[in-house]
Amino acid sequence: MNITLLFSNLGLSASMSQNVMLLIFVALLSFVYGMLLGKHKLMSVLINIYVAFAVVSVIPAKTFADYNQQILLFLGILVVMTILDKRFFDISLSGSGSSFLFRVFSMSFLEIILVLSIIFSYTPAKVALGYISSDAYTYLVTGWAPLVWMVAPLAYMFFIYKKINH
Repeated sequence: MNITLLFSNLGLSASMSQNVMLLIFVALLSFVYGMLLGKHKLMSVLINIYVAFAVVSVIPAKTFADYNQQILLFLGILVVMTILDKRFFDISLSGSGSSFLFRVFSMSFLEIILVLSIIFSYTPAKVALGYISSDAYTYLVTGWAPLVWMVAPLAYMFFIYKKINH
């Protein structure tokens, strides 16, 4: 069953159908990701994302045969750091109730978007546009978008902790 085709039959353009599917996919993935990691790992994984991105960014581009190697190295560093996480960072979200679930979901959503932004920034535009619409590509990779997605989780984390502590 092609859900994008279903959205197209409902009157949405092909580009809008792709955007809706990406949003549904990210929302579902964010929920599962947040529930699997839980409050104890979410913040430390965010730090691991920044570290993995920084490490891959400083490796000379000629070291990689293609963009797939950059993506795999980024994800590999992220996974290894997350597995070894107890030795590095011990930061977590605290609280309970519905607002806590919202904080977990929203932080996991921002982390998923950040990872997608990083992955699609390594991927050539022509290849990336085979997976996402040009609008989504613009929102994830073009211009100031990567900076926005890098800063948004940090700003949100600052806002959450400030609100909890006061």
